[in-house]
Amino acid sequence: MPVVVQIKRRKKLGQHRPLNIRLVLPRYYNPEKGQQHKPFMIFPNIVLPTLAAITPAPHKVTIVDENVEELHIPDDTDLVAITTYTRNVQRGYQIADECRARGIPVVMGGIHVSFMIEEALQHCDAVVSGEGEALWPQILEDVQNDDLKPVYQGGHSQDLNELPVPRWDLLKLERYFKPIPTLKMPIMSIQTSRGCPHKCDFCTVPVFAGGKMRYRDPAHLLREIDAYGAEFFSIADDNLIVNPDAAAQLFKTLAKRKLSWFGFFDTQSIKRPELVELAAKSGCRRAFLGIESIHPNELASVNKKFNRPEKYEELIRLFHRNGIAVDVGILFGFEDETVESTLETIEELKRCNVETAIFSVMTPFPGTALYQRTKDKLLHTDWDRYTGEEVVWVREGTDAEQTRRLLQLAFEQFYSVPSIYKRVLSPRSHAQRKLLATISNLRFRSIIKHRFPEPLPPDFLRSARQARLAYA
Repeated sequence: MPVVVQIKRRKKLGQHRPLNIRLVLPRYYNPEKGQQHKPFMIFPNIVLPTLAAITPAPHKVTIVDENVEELHIPDDTDLVAITTYTRNVQRGYQIADECRARGIPVVMGGIHVSFMIEEALQHCDAVVSGEGEALWPQILEDVQNDDLKPVYQGGHSQDLNELPVPRWDLLKLERYFKPIPTLKMPIMSIQTSRGCPHKCDFCTVPVFAGGKMRYRDPAHLLREIDAYGAEFFSIADDNLIVNPDAAAQLFKTLAKRKLSWFGFFDTQSIKRPELVELAAKSGCRRAFLGIESIHPNELASVNKKFNRPEKYEELIRLFHRNGIAVDVGILFGFEDETVESTLETIEELKRCNVETAIFSVMTPFPGTALYQRTKDKLLHTDWDRYTGEEVVWVREGTDAEQTRRLLQLAFEQFYSVPSIYKRVLSPRSHAQRKLLATISNLRFRSIIKHRFPEPLPPDFLRSARQARLAYA
């Protein structure tokens, strides 16, 4: 049923009146549903500080990241802009409803609302679909003139070289994640490109940011890096090595500063060992690889056939040889997965000495090819539960509870004390990778009990095997 919000409209502000603006990132969890705020890492969000930097004077801008501070919207606020993902969009809608009931206009943007415009317009005055940076000054002018349009189409229009240095000074930086407590600053984000030419069925990147890569001049990055004063960076690109020439230029530029950083690579890195070497020389300490599965048939089912499981061990050795720790992403929820395939995956990750693994349930996020083909199979659209920790769609021959139990099995086995010792604490482990990997593994162990408060049944393995045999 559509949500009806009683809106108390304000008078026209006037074109020359400065605006009092609140930029809001809603929390990623819903305590009313018993969800615990136990994320592995919380990084400063790059979207809102960038919008703040684009905001022309004399407008006043305040950023509120609800993941690290309490939300407060004063009565004299002239505009609230909310950026959301799927997992926090319902909290965003709640904030928007409350603001509009007080007569405060609300603009929403982000990946989820870009593909669910009609849904979002039940809660806000305007939706930005796609990239919003280039549209932001026009939106502010429209607010002053009381002429907000319901939809602003940003698409993939942003020239990345025109982006300013984000206003990190508007965030409570001391409250964000530090991989090493002695660091002066949290892990900060920089972005050097947007887009991805791959078309993996479960991924929002190619549909939101486009399949054609767009790059920033690496010289712009040095200006941002020098402005931060941070020691450790996250490069927020979705794939760093799609264009080998651009990657080489980036790594050579980063090498001009004494930095530590981590970023997202793909499995095609195996074809470019010289780029991994350059990345290491430029300060790369961790690499995330979306390997998703060690089973070719599962990879083919989500249009990620370019991953070659038989090359995974060689690929991980390549990063390790250059002193780079490896984090991998593994998906659950394939239609033919079993206890045996799960245990096989865990043993393979242990054998390859992967430092950390992020296990998640394949989730059909709006906008993806997976969502388009499963819309009639969704169990619900309670977006709070689209976290990657539970099954939200019906799959033939699988049981939602068993999939969650397999996810729990993977976390418990991979992050067991013997597994941690073998992978990161043994005398053979690389000293440079050992400290960060140990911290990461211990943090994962601490959050497993919050994600899975109920222990696995003692006979889980046996009963799961019997259920699979009965279905077959």
